[in-house]
Amino acid sequence: MKNPRQPRRAIYRPAAAGWQKWEQGEGEAWTLAGEAAEMADLKPAPDGLIAVPVRRAFSLAVWVPADDPALFADLVFTQLELRGLAGRTRETTSFSWQEVAREGNEALLHAVVLPANLAPQYWHGDVTSYAVSAACLPLAPDAVSVWEEEGGWVAAVTRGDKLLHFQPLTEKTPSPAMALEIWLMIAPLDAGRMLTGSARIDVYHQRDQAPDLSDWRSAGGFEVTAQKFPAPVWPAVEGCTPLPVQEVQRTKETGARRQKIALFAAAAYFLVVLALAANTLWLWWRAESLRKAIAAESGEVEAVRAAMQRWNAIEPALNPPAYPLEVLYQAARLLPKDGVRLTLFQMNLDRVVLAGEASTLQAAQRFQEDVRKNPDLAGYDWTMENPRPLPTGSARFQIDGLRHGAATETGEEAIDEGTDS
Repeated sequence: MKNPRQPRRAIYRPAAAGWQKWEQGEGEAWTLAGEAAEMADLKPAPDGLIAVPVRRAFSLAVWVPADDPALFADLVFTQLELRGLAGRTRETTSFSWQEVAREGNEALLHAVVLPANLAPQYWHGDVTSYAVSAACLPLAPDAVSVWEEEGGWVAAVTRGDKLLHFQPLTEKTPSPAMALEIWLMIAPLDAGRMLTGSARIDVYHQRDQAPDLSDWRSAGGFEVTAQKFPAPVWPAVEGCTPLPVQEVQRTKETGARRQKIALFAAAAYFLVVLALAANTLWLWWRAESLRKAIAAESGEVEAVRAAMQRWNAIEPALNPPAYPLEVLYQAARLLPKDGVRLTLFQMNLDRVVLAGEASTLQAAQRFQEDVRKNPDLAGYDWTMENPRPLPTGSARFQIDGLRHGAATETGEEAIDEGTDS
């Protein structure tokens, strides 16, 4: 059985003019797959790698204590802060680093920093692998490599087979002045014990004819060679991801999470609707069954209902204490010949309300007390508020009676005493 074909890796790198797309084919060989003025025209794929031009990145080589390698990242960030290359926080600083060499208790580290506001033409939201363009070249060990990209010349320095430093050059053409500029670049590195021996210079050209380098030896005393611009290599250490790409990826992850949540919610909603539909169908079937059963027994039910209504109609007469006329009669018996009159009588199954007026406050209180002590009305618990005097000298009163054992109604509004019966 043949193994499924692995997707081809691609590198998008800047050239002397425009951009190139290189694809890795069989046998790890890289072939040129396209050229364009802008990287976006090459339609970068998510599994590819974008080589950030040297002019769009910063390089820092520094010696740090090698006692605890776990602190290297913090030490590098501190050095970036001292040189003004770091953002406000470590999370807002796009940088990567690698160990180049170690001597005694010191380690030589090289860091690559990308600006926070890297221009959009140098990154793509779907691509998460990035490296500086110098790391994507097969640089010779212990050498200075010079090549052209974005219409200008740049240089990179290696210690052993690892990238140590890179920077753009100001000279527009290979010349003795460029050789002097390279010497000024490597002099501080040599003074900082970062180089081993004298460096050779490899000039990579992308034109048909190699540049004239005959004056370079007399200018800087370097061993200089001219070579064709080589095919790229996949970097041993991938660089940092630009902050805009990180933001795009976070937005995509948030959107993907929200989409999953929405799908789960939709599935749950569908299941709930399905369950409700099934329950509704079952209830309908149950209701139909009950309706048929009720229809079959409707004759007997109606007969029983008619009998119950007749019994309910005569129940108050069979139970004098609960019969409104009887209660009204017993209350009216207590009224004196003059001075007290009832203005309201209300009664339901459990409650009786008596309201009226008396010529004097004392007459109203006596009537209230007579109602409370009457044995024929002892089936109720009577509550009485203080009579309310009127401007005419008379008093208005209200007596509430609640049948023994009945639940007290909460929130029931008081009866308006001024309503006549």
